[in-house]
Amino acid sequence: MKKLKNNYLYLMLALFGAAALSILLFFLVSRFDGIQGAFSTLKRVWMPFIVGAVIAYILKPSCNLLEERLNAFSQKRGKGPNKLAGGLSIVITLVLAVVLIGLLLVLVVPTLLDSIYAVLLQVPDAVQRCADWLLQYAGDNETLSNYITGLTAGLSTSIPEWLTSTVLPNLETLIGGVSSGVSGAVSMVYNLCIGMIVSIYMLAGRKTFAAQAKKLNYSIFGEKWSGILLREVRYADQVFGGFINGRLVDSLIIGVICLVFTLIAGMPYAVLVSVLVGVTNIIPFFGPYIGMIPSFLLILMTNPVKAVVFLVFDIILQQFDGNILGPRILGNVTGLSGFWVLFAILTFGGLFGFVGMLIGVPVFAVIYDVARKLVNRGVAFHRAREAA
Repeated sequence: MKKLKNNYLYLMLALFGAAALSILLFFLVSRFDGIQGAFSTLKRVWMPFIVGAVIAYILKPSCNLLEERLNAFSQKRGKGPNKLAGGLSIVITLVLAVVLIGLLLVLVVPTLLDSIYAVLLQVPDAVQRCADWLLQYAGDNETLSNYITGLTAGLSTSIPEWLTSTVLPNLETLIGGVSSGVSGAVSMVYNLCIGMIVSIYMLAGRKTFAAQAKKLNYSIFGEKWSGILLREVRYADQVFGGFINGRLVDSLIIGVICLVFTLIAGMPYAVLVSVLVGVTNIIPFFGPYIGMIPSFLLILMTNPVKAVVFLVFDIILQQFDGNILGPRILGNVTGLSGFWVLFAILTFGGLFGFVGMLIGVPVFAVIYDVARKLVNRGVAFHRAREAA
């Protein structure tokens, strides 16, 4: 009788939960525009905190490492832990980050913009050279020759007009820093400045925030489930931190190697090509090919021989990155096979664009780990029940 009552109670709770979820889903669908507007408002208000959290998360490993080194140095001198180690580590990390970004803006961006200008202005000549080359192979085929000549004439008039009326004015606007309007530029600067301040507070209070989160977790879920949740959070932090920071360091090294080679070899658009190779290398699996193809085409417009040399070099560079440099920096922090890496990149990239391609692999690695543990727990439960 008692078992029947318990089954009845569970059935009623399940029905109540299903009805509540159905009502909630209907409310969300019927009020979707209002909910979307509310989320947009919250996103705009919280953007400085989001930016600050991202900055703090990226700089956290450096802060922790510097703080450990300062404390170790202080203990070697027999003075015990350095009370100023936490603050000094934050200051040093932020100063180094600002200096690095400043050097990037001062040294790389002007050359990068000049290269973009040069590429845009050389496109019509490149089209004409390509047409001349095709006409040589067209021979006596009058139909094909007329088609190539007509296509070249159309491109020769439309491309310069497009460059002068659309691309160059937009590029000049972009250089002026107001590509999305004055309000957009002011909002971006505001979010970045406030985000830097927020990141300082988050870095300074990271240990306090962690302790508060543990206490809240324990008060809600109890000892057993809070321990399980904390282990998953630590695993997620390990995967995210190792993957994101590892990809950034790896891509920076690849970009620098590419810049050194292209400068020594006298490649055209050396800075632009190196930035393309380095930035796209952040994306797993597809990134090297995304950077290789446009870089090859850029050099091909000026010097076909050097374009072939660059292609060979880039293939060797990616082999070095995939087999030597990448595994040493990243290891196998995700634990995913090649199939699931490809699945994660395509899925999250299709949903969230470039950001999705970047964070899709660590996000899916965490989801995969949770699913694997749940499946193993379910298998163990059924085996125990069958054995009983």
